[in-house]
Amino acid sequence: MRVRAGGLSGRGRVRHGFLTGGMGMLLAGAVGAGLTGGQGFAAGVPLAPPAVYPADTWQGRTVAVIRVLDKLDAHVEVLSVPVGGTAHYKNLEIGVARCVARPPTLAPDAAAWLDLRDTHPDGVAFHGWMLAAEPALGVLESPLYDVRMIRCEGQNTAPTPMPLATPVVPVLPSATPQAAPGGAPAADGTHLLVPPPGMQPTPGTTAQPTPATAPASTQAPSVVAPQAPLPPPVPFPSGDQNRAGSAEPKTGDTY
Repeated sequence: MRVRAGGLSGRGRVRHGFLTGGMGMLLAGAVGAGLTGGQGFAAGVPLAPPAVYPADTWQGRTVAVIRVLDKLDAHVEVLSVPVGGTAHYKNLEIGVARCVARPPTLAPDAAAWLDLRDTHPDGVAFHGWMLAAEPALGVLESPLYDVRMIRCEGQNTAPTPMPLATPVVPVLPSATPQAAPGGAPAADGTHLLVPPPGMQPTPGTTAQPTPATAPASTQAPSVVAPQAPLPPPVPFPSGDQNRAGSAEPKTGDTY
């Protein structure tokens, strides 16, 4: 028994090519049948854009870190107050309503809405925003305590207490604009030109464009008379008829 080495012969290569091409066509037909036979997506269905916050929106957090200074004994206390909770430092009540931080793509900063109240009989109160990078914008005007916003910590929450607005689904213009009553523009913003009653085509026929022609005239064309020839030029008179053929000017002659 003799074994031929060196790969497939010419006839074997042809058979191998036919088999490979046939399998490829079968696979392509099966994939096409699955795509066309299955339930696909409807064409031309508008989709609403995703509801996202702008890129420069401050990120909400769950904990506010606040530093309190007692001006009488110079004691400093750093408090971590959860959003919606209340903390106490001596006679000072500290309530946190919100805490937001700037996104990482911007300059670092944090802000908290604080409700501060000194429980002394003549104690002061503060209700508003305090910012970590701009402490002078929100100050507790108290002779006993000084409060500063440090940072926000905890888990990420929604930047605003209310949910995002639901995006509106866009309306796609129709392929065949419908005529609007009263000559108003169509739904897709185009104006429909309605031909006059005498130019409307008969139902069942196709209107063909006609070339523009000038209206026929019933008057006979006017005959233009030929123009009369001009008279010959008159020679310029000379003072001396004997020197009429002389080409040189002479003194005393009249020209």
